[in-house]
Amino acid sequence: MSVVGNGSTSIGGLLRSQHVATQANIALLSAADNDDYSFIDQNFQPESLQTWGKRGSVINVEMRRYRESVLAGLVEDGYTIIDTEDASDDESGEVIESVKAASVELYAAECQGIANSDELSGAELKKLQDKRAKTKTERHQQRKAELSRRYEVDVTPDLVEKDDDGWYPQLRMHYYLTLGQEFLTNRDAKRAAAQLELGENSIWKPDFNKGQLLPAVLLLESLNLLQFLTPDVQLRGSDEKMVEFKALAVKHRHVIKNYLNVSISEKLTPVAIAQKLLAKIDLKLDYVGRLGLRDNRECVYQFVAPNDQRDLIFGQWLNRDEASYSESVSVMNNIVLITPVTNTTPIDIPQTVTQVESLTVQGWKGLKLKMRLGLDSIGSSYSELISKVGEAVGVADGEPYWNAYLNQWQVWVNFGSGCTSVVCDWLFAV
Repeated sequence: MSVVGNGSTSIGGLLRSQHVATQANIALLSAADNDDYSFIDQNFQPESLQTWGKRGSVINVEMRRYRESVLAGLVEDGYTIIDTEDASDDESGEVIESVKAASVELYAAECQGIANSDELSGAELKKLQDKRAKTKTERHQQRKAELSRRYEVDVTPDLVEKDDDGWYPQLRMHYYLTLGQEFLTNRDAKRAAAQLELGENSIWKPDFNKGQLLPAVLLLESLNLLQFLTPDVQLRGSDEKMVEFKALAVKHRHVIKNYLNVSISEKLTPVAIAQKLLAKIDLKLDYVGRLGLRDNRECVYQFVAPNDQRDLIFGQWLNRDEASYSESVSVMNNIVLITPVTNTTPIDIPQTVTQVESLTVQGWKGLKLKMRLGLDSIGSSYSELISKVGEAVGVADGEPYWNAYLNQWQVWVNFGSGCTSVVCDWLFAV
């Protein structure tokens, strides 16, 4: 139950948004992952993409007129539509309530059945996923196994219902916006690498864009959305930080629509905009009341942390990502790297910068360097939200050192405003 792409109802709007998103995703991933993605073939099956745009625009129109679309579809399938106005109020009311009650009862039984299913091993799950015809018990077992691996906590009926309501993408966004942000680049790079391998260096734009979280997370971070998540702090629409937040969101409303599929307008209050964006991570501001003098009362809100076990899930995800990172670092530590500095004689560069400067350090210091971040293709509106954009020239301030997190050699470079650690692969003398 969602729209296609950014929700545009025109073919041109849908395709254009996908093109812009692809350009930004590749540029941001190149800068964050310190790798060159210019070889990617973005023109994979243009005729299929055109068909996707046509069908997607139709779906988006139907989603805007959902009730009418569903009724029209039922009529086409041969059903007879009975208008409730043609029946007595008592009769129609009883039918509606009985249908609601049956629906709630059946769904509760479904969630309970999934939660009570037997646990499956990895091999059993893979076998079941490959099986086409499945019994109800097997479907329940597969769903439980997938939820258990997705959230890494015990599967309960409540968790099944939350997942059906789209909780996972909201929770994932919140995790990478906070605890898991340091692992986001690696996550997006792996997904991109997998798609490139399957597509032989070609990508299907809608799938590629859907798999990348870096732009959306950077956007929410640039909007400083987390400033509202302080408990016991009362917020009013007239607060200075709320007014500034609205101005920033309205200024970049087109970017927000393209990457978060959230519509922002000048007519919305600062609180309403905050609520829309907080919904992307399944959080909200609670209404406290109308406070103030009689002639100047104003709605007041505050954040109340939810009791939904997301902290437990985040802890599990963090342990998983740290273990995966440690494993990759362990592999890299077994690789001996040597880097030429001032001549063609290879030397072994130490993994940390020592306080005692050697001749090698003195050879690096003062070398004028240029750093390119590869974000030239991003639109100006998006670029304004990202501080590290474009091209900069600086002076090396020491010898290269090994950064275990990035698995890269880096060097401190003075860009005038201060020293910044830069990956050596992006440097060249000027």
